[in-house]
Amino acid sequence: MATLAVSGLGSGLDVNGIVTSLMAVERQPLNQLEAQKKTFQTQLSGYGQLKSALSTFQSAMDDLGDIEKFQVFSATSSATSVFTASATSAAAAGNYSVVVTQLARAHKMASGLTGIADESTTTGATGTLQIAVGAGAFSVVIDGTNNTLAGIRDAINTASDNTGVTATILNIDDGAGGTESRLVLTSDETGTANSLTVSDVSGNVATTLAMATVTGQGALDATLTVDGFDITSSSNTVTGAIQGVTLDIAATGSGTLQLAYDTDAVKESMNAFVKAYNALRSTVSTLKGGNLKGDNTLLSVQSLMRDTLNTAPTGLTTSLDTLSQIGIKTERNGDLSLNTSELDAALASDYAGVAELMANDDQGYAFRLEALANDMLDIDGLIDSRTDGIDSRINTLDDRIDNMEYRLELIEARYRSQFAALDSMLSGLQSTSAFLSQQLSNLPGS
Repeated sequence: MATLAVSGLGSGLDVNGIVTSLMAVERQPLNQLEAQKKTFQTQLSGYGQLKSALSTFQSAMDDLGDIEKFQVFSATSSATSVFTASATSAAAAGNYSVVVTQLARAHKMASGLTGIADESTTTGATGTLQIAVGAGAFSVVIDGTNNTLAGIRDAINTASDNTGVTATILNIDDGAGGTESRLVLTSDETGTANSLTVSDVSGNVATTLAMATVTGQGALDATLTVDGFDITSSSNTVTGAIQGVTLDIAATGSGTLQLAYDTDAVKESMNAFVKAYNALRSTVSTLKGGNLKGDNTLLSVQSLMRDTLNTAPTGLTTSLDTLSQIGIKTERNGDLSLNTSELDAALASDYAGVAELMANDDQGYAFRLEALANDMLDIDGLIDSRTDGIDSRINTLDDRIDNMEYRLELIEARYRSQFAALDSMLSGLQSTSAFLSQQLSNLPGS
């Protein structure tokens, strides 16, 4: 709303100064509302920092709050040129003797048709060619537009229902000082289950090409023994021979596979847990003296975290029941510290017990702390409920501030109108006074 500015030139009255002073008084309730809004915005910022710290803490707990996270194995091969291995949580610690006697091989066939100078030379064959790969098969139509070796190759490779074969062209010596081309088919997968067969559905394409297995390139299964037991695999990636283990064999030979708990990964997760807890505690401490000073929700978060750490689990099958027994201790300032030597000793003597102490479903420290963080961060959880309430208060304050600013504009306009009238009246009175003084001074005997 536009306001009328009156300088008071007519009477000398300082209208702007008077109105400004009056409006300063009128704005005091508005200033209080804006101060309240700023306080709530500061609290929202504080909750944002708390939420971020809790989220980081939650991620650290995720690596320790499930028993499966402790089922991490390192798989070490004594003969990496022969085989390597990887393990899942389904594996079990132990040593295994592995002897590889044969690698799996893909089937390869080549055309026996001679006299084909290059890939663009026509074969003269037409018809429907069928290629079977194991139990699957597909067909391609060969006619006068694609009956060169290049055309047949492309028809096979681009077939939409190709079941797993790749066609290439090989240029070889023709025995007379020149070269000739051969079509080569290779199964995409190894093993006898993926052997190739080529036949004519109609016409004479297969008959003309005379496809035959390349010498020494027939389909083979991998054969090996694990602890003396025979294993056959269509692939050089062997799964299922050892529970939870994948063997990647690369050559014939023998070696020993050692499966052991990956304690380095566990120690890394434990260290991340300690750091995340201390970071969360530092954030809470900073907020207590700053943006969330005296906030009951923040005090609840701090109390719940402390109570969880101070409450020993019950019903575990291990003798471990405190974090200090695995090297995690509380310092004088409330921070946690990790003694890696003590953790190493605990892992060596009772690995399963350490896992249960941290990740037992319901009682483990990490399990309970993760559940606590999840509850706090959930939609409609402790923090969201608090921030939703603050947002609602800010919205209410915004409405009150808008209404009050509108009323203040009206009040200021009224003040300026009133003082404009006063200024005009005083100016008129001053003119009248000056006129009367002049007239009186002109009277005889004055």
